Amino acid sequence: MAFQFQDNDFERIGRALGATPIRQDQVVCYEVTNEELGQTIKLEISIDVEFPGELKGEISGHIVTADTVSGQLHLVGCTGLVAEEEFQEVIFYAKGDNVVNALIVQATAWCQFYANYDRRLLDMDYTKMPRQISNSVISFLMAEGALEGFTFDDEDGNPA
Repeated sequence: MAFQFQDNDFERIGRALGATPIRQDQVVCYEVTNEELGQTIKLEISIDVEFPGELKGEISGHIVTADTVSGQLHLVGCTGLVAEEEFQEVIFYAKGDNVVNALIVQATAWCQFYANYDRRLLDMDYTKMPRQISNSVISFLMAEGALEGFTFDDEDGNPA
């Protein structure tokens, strides 16, 4: 079954980020501000976006956008999320054929984007990986361990 955002997901996201969800039809927005650093992230979750042609039904219709002072990040085809109040962050992820992509938004108005991570990297010893990717793999592993029973694998237990 394909991932669908639920109303309680938007509340959990808001609690983790310390921001109030503002819903306008199929779009939910948050503004995350760090006054001390003078940083703001405008987070927008577009739900059930319909892709044209042969992509219709093949790509999850959820798009997560983070607007920052220095750029705009898009996670197209969001297939799930982990909202962690304790860490004050939300990990949005998109699983594809053997790859995982993630947009991580933190209550400190900081975000990170990881793209095209081969799913097999998550099964390896991150202490033996190049430093350029070990921290991001740790973030993915935190997402897997944050919720009991959560995994990046598909419903049948196969790597996504």
